[in-house]
Amino acid sequence: MSGGGGHGGASEERWLLTYSDMITLLMVFFIVLYSMAQIDAKKYQQVAESLHRAFGVPGGSVISAGIGSGGGEGEAKPAPIAFDDLPPRQRDYLDISTELAGQATAAGLGADVSVTTNVEGILISVSESLLFAPGSTVLQPQAQATLDRIAAVLRPLPNAIRVVAHTDDVPTEYPYYISNWELSAARAVVIVRYLSEEAGIAPERLTAAGQAQYHPLFPNDTREHRARNRRAEIVVIYPIEQENIGPNLIPDLSQLNPSATAVP
Repeated sequence: MSGGGGHGGASEERWLLTYSDMITLLMVFFIVLYSMAQIDAKKYQQVAESLHRAFGVPGGSVISAGIGSGGGEGEAKPAPIAFDDLPPRQRDYLDISTELAGQATAAGLGADVSVTTNVEGILISVSESLLFAPGSTVLQPQAQATLDRIAAVLRPLPNAIRVVAHTDDVPTEYPYYISNWELSAARAVVIVRYLSEEAGIAPERLTAAGQAQYHPLFPNDTREHRARNRRAEIVVIYPIEQENIGPNLIPDLSQLNPSATAVP
């Protein structure tokens, strides 16, 4: 009887082992969540800093989120953010967007110049109304000043640059350009020649392309939408990072032996 009772007592205490294992796993789980929260806080600080710089907010620093400070007394101090550990494309994007945003705002061109990123790199979009008169391929005086500002930011970079001009879907009425293909291509060449011959960017870095009306930002259904679609894009091209290419997309050439011949 007593032996059976002892065995039953040991069985009843086994739940303590399971409970302690569960508590340990929960602790590890919350430690992982906490570390992820720390990383997100750093990313938030970087994004917030870039927004401060892009929109010209004075100060140049972000208040620390205070995660992990233990709730101690005292005021939070500004914590400047370092961008040296960011990938080159992101770092250059922050520098270019900050510089051009400040210059565009100072010149009253905030709605005519924008900086974004795409799969190829950094894309600087300039409105046609700032660059050319309708149907023309002659740069306006204000366009030259804008291209000079853009070139000053891009000259130190080693990247290739492609200029792509776009139109709306309204057929051109000028005899020199029988379609929007010719008009957009000619405008891209004019911009490339200015960047090279006047703004000091090495010509071997530059490429010109015209895409007519076939890559609109908006449907060509209103005057405002057509105006937004008429633009020139200056793309700062970055090589595709090898780690972004899936291993299944890279063919295994090690098994190929061009000198091998079939054995009959």
